[in-house]
Amino acid sequence: MKPYQNQKYLTIAVYALIVLILTISIVFFFLNLDFVDRFIGKLLDICAPLIYGAFIAYALNPLMKLYEEKVFRPRKKGRPLSRTLRRGLSVTASLLSVAVFLTLFIAMMVPQLKTSLKDLIDKFPEYIASMESLAHSLAQSNETVAGVVNSALNYLDNLMSRSYELLQEYLPVLTGILQSVATAVLDILLGFVFAVYFLCAKEYIIAQTKKISKALFSEKIYGKIAYFIALTDRTFGKYFIAAGLDSLLVGFITFLLVQFAGMPYAPLIGVVIAITNIIPIFGPFLGAIPCAIILFVCKPSYALTFGIMILIVQQIDGNIIVPRIHGASTGLPPVWIIVSITVMSGLFGFVGMFIGVPCFSVVYTLIKQYVEGRLDRKSFSKDTVSYMSREERKRFVTEDAPKPSLKEKFTKIFKKTKKEKTGSR
Repeated sequence: MKPYQNQKYLTIAVYALIVLILTISIVFFFLNLDFVDRFIGKLLDICAPLIYGAFIAYALNPLMKLYEEKVFRPRKKGRPLSRTLRRGLSVTASLLSVAVFLTLFIAMMVPQLKTSLKDLIDKFPEYIASMESLAHSLAQSNETVAGVVNSALNYLDNLMSRSYELLQEYLPVLTGILQSVATAVLDILLGFVFAVYFLCAKEYIIAQTKKISKALFSEKIYGKIAYFIALTDRTFGKYFIAAGLDSLLVGFITFLLVQFAGMPYAPLIGVVIAITNIIPIFGPFLGAIPCAIILFVCKPSYALTFGIMILIVQQIDGNIIVPRIHGASTGLPPVWIIVSITVMSGLFGFVGMFIGVPCFSVVYTLIKQYVEGRLDRKSFSKDTVSYMSREERKRFVTEDAPKPSLKEKFTKIFKKTKKEKTGSR
């Protein structure tokens, strides 16, 4: 005889067990943060080649699809290429295209960067001497400045005299950094191997993931997971393509302006600005500060001119380039862009600065859709302005009203003048 089961109490017991397990897990997590941190770090180190491979495959997928659909597409006449051969040729062509591009870029930029760095190192003592001369001339006119200058020069002399000691002290740190770089290079090379497999078996991997998800989750949850993945793919794809194009344009414009102004190290400055410009808002300033210091050491007036150039370039970037390239690729208000960079950089360091905006954009879109869906079901307005007071709404709408363009102003004046002439007749 089958024992009697009370479904209600069984459900309560299962939920209580789940809550108990989650509570124990949370307590264990907070009591053993160091252990959890080491465990997660070790797990990420082990999975690094897979993560790099997934990222490389994701980045190469659009190029592979282009080759597969346009270059190696099925023939209408003759013997068609098999799907496996087309995919293999497309993956190979994508990898070769990236390799050729990187080779040309390195061959073009590395000699100039090498020359710039060598020139900077060779002339560094001369720059220091000119800075000391400038500092002494400023110190003679003001006692306060003289004290600051003497303190700075004494600190610099002490630093130069202790350079050998500092080198010995930080040698283990430098060795550790070099080991980390070597490990990262090896992981990236293994990542390319995994990326080839991921690209070749892309459809099969996606089908396996769908199969497992269908088995584990209900149809409703499966639909939400599929929508989340599609939204993430769309957001990250648009953001990184737009950010890459924007950074290349800003770096090239900066290079041209610095070269035209006759300043030294134009290739080095252009590359630094292009790389750091990928980080929204803070990136241009992070790249401009070391470049301005290098130029100031060469000649103080260069730093001032460069600062004015960067402000002009950022105005061009913010008002012309970004609206046309990025468009609504993130959908994040400016305040949330700052929050996303601050939070993600604190959690994941330098990498968090790059992925912070698209990650927060996905979360922001999901929360916005959820809130607006709830408001829609309750027959409430979805417009944020409608929740302001009457005075705030009036001021908000007036301040944010689109300004008429120059053409619209002239058209309005012309119509007004024509109307006045017609009335006078």
